[in-house]
Amino acid sequence: MNISAVGAEQQSNTAGRAAWVCLAIAWVTFLVPIPGIGLFIGWPLNMVAFILAIVAMSKLGAGAGLWQLLASLIASPFFYFVGIAVLAGFLGAAGQA
Repeated sequence: MNISAVGAEQQSNTAGRAAWVCLAIAWVTFLVPIPGIGLFIGWPLNMVAFILAIVAMSKLGAGAGLWQLLASLIASPFFYFVGIAVLAGFLGAAGQA
């Protein structure tokens, strides 16, 4: 495989780039301290990113969507629980005021 073929493969990975965009938006919704936004917007976006990672892997090979898939499975729950802690902190501070 030559360098130009690798460059063309990287540029045609639109599903992989879309998966990163969906993951970034999902992670932001997980961290925003609004009740329900992570559950009703973040997790569906995370599922879309998961599916897009699988699409990228099926089109271009395992390396094209592997990091997106792992981020969807490992990093997303971490961001979700951090967001729950942030929300609990905001609610606790509002209750003391």
